[in-house]
Amino acid sequence: MTESCFTPTFTSEQINAAAQQLMHRRTQGQSGDLLAEQHRPLLLADALAVQLQVAQQYSKVIGWKCGVPSQDANGQLKIVLGPLYQNELQQGLNCAVWPSAQGLARVEPEYAYPLLLDVVPGKDRLSDAEVFALLGKPHLALELIQSRFLADSGAQYPDQLADGLFNQGLWLGPVLNGPEQASFTLTLTHADQQTMTHAARHPNDNPRAPLPWLVNFLRAQGVPLTAGQVIITGSFAGVLELPFGRHIRWQFGEEPAFQLSFCPR
Repeated sequence: MTESCFTPTFTSEQINAAAQQLMHRRTQGQSGDLLAEQHRPLLLADALAVQLQVAQQYSKVIGWKCGVPSQDANGQLKIVLGPLYQNELQQGLNCAVWPSAQGLARVEPEYAYPLLLDVVPGKDRLSDAEVFALLGKPHLALELIQSRFLADSGAQYPDQLADGLFNQGLWLGPVLNGPEQASFTLTLTHADQQTMTHAARHPNDNPRAPLPWLVNFLRAQGVPLTAGQVIITGSFAGVLELPFGRHIRWQFGEEPAFQLSFCPR
């Protein structure tokens, strides 16, 4: 990945106009059509510029979602990157989310790694060991899922990247009690004792795998990372669609269980 491939072609006016539209949708919990042609990012660099503009204006950034970069069928680079925001961070026994079109809460079970130290921008690459030394023991967490584009809008990867890749917030749970796991049985038990189990497995078979890329990429882009931010690295079970108003008991493998109930925003 060269620095030049992240130089946007959009003007500052285009970047700001796209960011304003996506921020409005995010604030209102709305999904809509594609952005106007002159404001729609088609290139990775333009999508990233719009995303970072939203991050500067919407709310304090308290973390990031990330994944290992890949290439699509045409050999084009795809990165997994999105800011997590202070005004969308939740903890405790209740979690408010914008409902899906089916009236459900959409969430992804993840680990959230806390950053222990500030990380200043720079072009020199930190080793994997240096990155891991910056991070504390992960929390159990749920990424809250919503796109600001309608399912039939025709939104492509750059549209979704500009929008933060389906993120609508983060529920931050307890610190992991035992060792990190690449796979485990995820058990959800409803108040009526109905139980669902999932063979949870990290998409990279290693929940730490995306962390060195994320830290080094943001440093190279001049984006500072600050102590106290958290980083999520991919869902162990894809997107789960769950009902509102029911107490659900969650158990990540052998970890102590916790209770959580969803309510609509």
